[in-house]
Amino acid sequence: MRTRHLLEKVAATDATVLFSGESGVGKELFSQQLHALGRRAARPFIAINCAAIPDNLVESELFGVEKGAFTGATASRAGYFERASGGTLFLDETSTLAYSAQGKLLRALQERTVERVGGQRSIPVDVRVVAASNVDLAAEVAAGRFRSDLYFRLCVFPITIPPLRERRDDIPLLMAHFLRLYCQRHGRTLSGFTRRATDVLLKYDYPGNIRELQNLIERGVVYADDGGQIDMVHLDGCRLLCGRHVSRAS
Repeated sequence: MRTRHLLEKVAATDATVLFSGESGVGKELFSQQLHALGRRAARPFIAINCAAIPDNLVESELFGVEKGAFTGATASRAGYFERASGGTLFLDETSTLAYSAQGKLLRALQERTVERVGGQRSIPVDVRVVAASNVDLAAEVAAGRFRSDLYFRLCVFPITIPPLRERRDDIPLLMAHFLRLYCQRHGRTLSGFTRRATDVLLKYDYPGNIRELQNLIERGVVYADDGGQIDMVHLDGCRLLCGRHVSRAS
């Protein structure tokens, strides 16, 4: 798989990686693999969803805050850059950052230092930055919504992750992985999947990509009888069972 090959090539370096692809293709999973394969594997992997940070809190979340910097800042707190120091900082949905926040992020990347909100000293940080976007950042730059200088700072080593429907060889491995994960998490013991459930899972188009497959497997683990197998009936309630998908898979 080309994506895996690129991942292995860049993992041993500290180059900034930009993952792109449809929502749910597994950008965070690939980022975790990148971290695990690199020389920073023993250090922290910190993931942050940029879309989940209110614009007025981006600076304090990324760079930290000193006690008394604003109302409610009752204690000093390290930001994500400091917490990831020595390891990897994964910035998901980077395109959602406000233009002003993009400038602050660019400065941190260029200088490899941060200054906490309300602070008066620069704090050096040693992080590998991995970014991800489910929209075309080059198109966002052309539209004036994303800074070109930040784009080129992030896009040192771009990797496009194909949708799951274009890498079906990964589906059996992911099925086995999520089955183990959710059996352990929910205290269940299942022996696998029935033939008909397997056939449909292998042929489904997954508009929600890996995230959709992950949800299907967790639902199956919860519904199936302990000691049994996941069958079609345990996947009820998803688009997988809509008529046109069943007919395509049968």
